[in-house]
Amino acid sequence: MRLFFRLCLLHLFISVITCHAQNLNERDTVYKHQITAFPYPAYAQETSWEFGVLSVFQFKMPDATFGTRPSNATFIGFYTLENQLRLKLEHTIFTKNEDWLLEGTWEHSKYPEKYYGVGSTTSNEDEQLVDWSKIDFRQQILKKLKEKMFLGLQLRYANYWDISLGPKKDGTPADITTLPGYEGGSVSGLGTTYKWDTRDLVLSPKEGFFIEGRFEVYNSIFGSDYNFNVLTLDLRKYFDLSREKEGTSVLAFQGLTKQTFGDNTPFREMALMGGLNMMRGVYEGRWRDQKMVALQSEFRQHLFWRIGMTAFIGTANVFSTYENFDSQGFKFAGGGGLRFLINKKDKASIRVDYGIGSEKSSGLYLTFGEAF
Repeated sequence: MRLFFRLCLLHLFISVITCHAQNLNERDTVYKHQITAFPYPAYAQETSWEFGVLSVFQFKMPDATFGTRPSNATFIGFYTLENQLRLKLEHTIFTKNEDWLLEGTWEHSKYPEKYYGVGSTTSNEDEQLVDWSKIDFRQQILKKLKEKMFLGLQLRYANYWDISLGPKKDGTPADITTLPGYEGGSVSGLGTTYKWDTRDLVLSPKEGFFIEGRFEVYNSIFGSDYNFNVLTLDLRKYFDLSREKEGTSVLAFQGLTKQTFGDNTPFREMALMGGLNMMRGVYEGRWRDQKMVALQSEFRQHLFWRIGMTAFIGTANVFSTYENFDSQGFKFAGGGGLRFLINKKDKASIRVDYGIGSEKSSGLYLTFGEAF
């Protein structure tokens, strides 16, 4: 009798697993596409007051299965009181059964910004205004190796023009020849990308991990005016600490390094510290160099209705070579923010973060999706 009972339980277990697998491989006829768009005002130390429009399209490809994660396309366009203009379209597309992953960015920018020179010891007195315009196209085409693991190529083309450099804060005249890549021109290259992504959701993960390794070669044989290489390694891990409802309390960690190799890496292609994703509160590019290592952690907590909050802290350092690495050069940043959930199914949120960084810098950021 006991043997019969055990066999029945085993049969039931196998039936449930088989049924679940069949459901995941069936075409998803339930998922509903969603478009969210709204105008917004925002303020950040990089932009002053910013006025723009943000639009997010969340969808699945027509033949996507229940086991295929949702795809998304995000557009942001804004103009600021610092005469900055940016039009940017980003997309992450999963094909049926996630056999292929397509990720890319198309961008046009005219972006006057503060420039402090290269290295981790630059002073606020080194501040200059650099103006530039660019178009930037990046596309990754990745093939699934096994579940959640991808390998493929990256194509990138960028072009910089109308580059100018203003005097320093103390009135010292500008010498634009000190600006790496001051002549502008094309940055064109080919790279290879490895990605292992077990996150449950791309825009607002609550569990899983993300590993991306990317090596890019920019060379005249690809039409580039600058010869340099870039190595990027991005590691992320998410822990769901919720005791009752899944996903209400999440602890996230990220380690990031970007390393460039070459004697004529343009100033905008170097590793830049700061901005709305890593080291929030530090002006983007306040410190830049050939190499950067950065770490950050964030706690995300749902409060009520569609409202959530976060607290984050990070540290980073830039340096030219491994021999010149200085452990005293680490900068710190931290802060908190609010979240407004706009898509309950995919847990997509609008985020507002306020960060404070080294040298009493600060920044307010409004955008879509989590920082990492």
